[in-house]
Amino acid sequence: MKKNTVGSHQIPKGFVEVTSHAAFATRNGPYFEKIIDEETVIRGFLPDERHLNGVNYVHGGMLMSFADSALARAIHHRHHIRCVTIKMNSEFLSPVRAGDWVEAHTEVIRNTRSITFVRGELRVGKRIVFKADALFHTIKAEQQRKLPISAVPA
Repeated sequence: MKKNTVGSHQIPKGFVEVTSHAAFATRNGPYFEKIIDEETVIRGFLPDERHLNGVNYVHGGMLMSFADSALARAIHHRHHIRCVTIKMNSEFLSPVRAGDWVEAHTEVIRNTRSITFVRGELRVGKRIVFKADALFHTIKAEQQRKLPISAVPA
């Protein structure tokens, strides 16, 4: 459950592997996270060869998927609600390579009864490689019971 290495790469101190029921994230991970406080959780992942595009950078779709997961996790961590993406705007700022430790730093901006506004950035070290802002729709408890566990985001 708690690994501090992936292959020969060391995972930064304080990060633990996420164990999730979300099949998509499980296949694309592993993802790791470090809880800072009641409002802040940092998610991380270590891209490998399967995450690369044709020019040997991490595929933009992988960065978007990871960011989407991290933004949803930030909402769940802070407000203890499950949600699905309505809209996400993305900016690709710098390429990411296999073996780069990628961290998602997120911020919940506003939460209403049904919509949550959130933004975040992906970093490799101090270098910001990707930015996103998004809207998420809250899944009510009765809606969650109707979904198979694999359909509810982690």
